[in-house]
Amino acid sequence: MKHWNIEEKSEIKRVVALIDGEHYPQVTLDAITILKELYPGKVKGIIFMGGTEKLVVSDLESYFGEKVFTVRSLEQDFIKALDYFNPDLIFDLSDEPVVNYCTRMKIASLCFAKKCSYMGPDFWFKYEDRDFVSSLPTIGIIGTGKRIGKTAISAFVSKFFSREEKKKVCVVAMGRGGPAVPEVLKGDSQEITPQYLLELSNRGFHASSDYIEDALMSKIPTIGCRRCGGGFGGKTFTSNVREGILEAEMLNPDLIIVEGSGASLPDVVTDVNICVTGAYQDWESLVGYLGIYRLMLADLVVLTMCEEPLASEEDIDFLTRKIREVNPGAPIIKSIFRPQPLSDITSKKVFITMTAKEGICSKIKNYVEKKFNCNVVGISFNLSNREKLRKDLEEISGYDLVLTELKAASVDIVTDFAIKSGKQIVYMNNIPIILGGDETLFKEKLKLIYEKAVSFKARNV
Repeated sequence: MKHWNIEEKSEIKRVVALIDGEHYPQVTLDAITILKELYPGKVKGIIFMGGTEKLVVSDLESYFGEKVFTVRSLEQDFIKALDYFNPDLIFDLSDEPVVNYCTRMKIASLCFAKKCSYMGPDFWFKYEDRDFVSSLPTIGIIGTGKRIGKTAISAFVSKFFSREEKKKVCVVAMGRGGPAVPEVLKGDSQEITPQYLLELSNRGFHASSDYIEDALMSKIPTIGCRRCGGGFGGKTFTSNVREGILEAEMLNPDLIIVEGSGASLPDVVTDVNICVTGAYQDWESLVGYLGIYRLMLADLVVLTMCEEPLASEEDIDFLTRKIREVNPGAPIIKSIFRPQPLSDITSKKVFITMTAKEGICSKIKNYVEKKFNCNVVGISFNLSNREKLRKDLEEISGYDLVLTELKAASVDIVTDFAIKSGKQIVYMNNIPIILGGDETLFKEKLKLIYEKAVSFKARNV
């Protein structure tokens, strides 16, 4: 079990000071002198972020006696500065207005992408290398938040490799309600019924944990893991994913898919990464909790929920453009989600429970009725709000079947209610529909992702 720990100062080998021109040069010089006393022999240069109000010297390198890299464009130059100095730590001696809150969060993302920590007078974004490597090819599926469809994308990817590519696939999924000891669920051979899930719930387990959903939707072996806490850069306080990887290796699959939790990252090295981002997510919010770092890790980006009223065409175009700025090499796939019942619901009067946003109610109703020839009498989007969910289940009448996602309260509330009320319960998958007719392109990109993982593994193990 791996836990959070404090980095010792002795581990820092190369420090670079970050400064601006809004401080009087002598003040900055004196501050750098103090920094050198704190890190004797380790200060290797200066990154100058701009600002000219108090800049009264023209030759910065002569004045400070250090190599200076001037950043004119954060997006274009800062990574070059990090490559130039190769620091372990950037120490920020700047301030508003040159380096504001938003800029600092971007800097933190860029530092993490280059395996560098970022520190200032009252903050420390500590990079910790993930040093655990599986002996088998791995694909990480990470996200920039919760409820963006990461598990649905994981199920799609798993089914593609297991059914169409005929690969032996195993998913390792960590969650906030996962088991204390990694648990193997053989979704390819074990029947996962409502009664089985309700029994798990009654025994105190989280019966809608991601690994159970993966097993039910993909029909492949999954390993359930847990984590607690999540830092700005996706680091967890505690996690048993490493032990889960060892369990997966014992199954000897061709491919291990390692699924993150919310915006938290598995604390293992994955050969390649798919990053899932919701099109409705505000860019400044993504910047604010180091979403840029997650996007920079990606070999492929899947943009989900690309439809009105969740996200306008302008929002989607803006987000796509910003993603390409921070990771120009990663293809971007745009998608929406639609329900797919795991059992026949033809001619049924259906009540649906979901975690989706209520704005797409009419689209979901029309799609399900037309696609599966049934009558949707109501939809609750309160699957993650137990009090409101109970009220919805009791107040809506005239249905004989409950169609639900396997998330949040879908077992302890929805399944329990359906069984006690004599109603049929059917679970549903959220299938990604790739926009622009690009499903073939998506699958081709997935093949390339797998080949890259296999090639990376061959070179590094």
